[in-house]
Amino acid sequence: MFSWLDMIGTYEERNIANFKSDNFEVDTSLVIDRPIPYETAIKHKDFRDNNWIVLGWRDTPEEAEKFHNEVVAFYEAKDKEIGEITDVYENCTFKRQEVE
Repeated sequence: MFSWLDMIGTYEERNIANFKSDNFEVDTSLVIDRPIPYETAIKHKDFRDNNWIVLGWRDTPEEAEKFHNEVVAFYEAKDKEIGEITDVYENCTFKRQEVE
């Protein structure tokens, strides 16, 4: 009945890359519920109440790792300038929240 669970593997086995800073975390992992298997998402303290926002998918681990690194570099360089982040899975945009 649960044989499909055996294919999932642990997070450590599915994870391609993870980056954490004081403001945000970017995670790229193999997912089984999407047509394109490698997903990159961001969790940012100033957006969506610090919940995950899906940024994109890639077909191969190599493409996924490259995209992950591009996302990290972008947010490290431009973090304070970003006013909104679009979630490609939910097809909606989240605005920066005022954090006191």
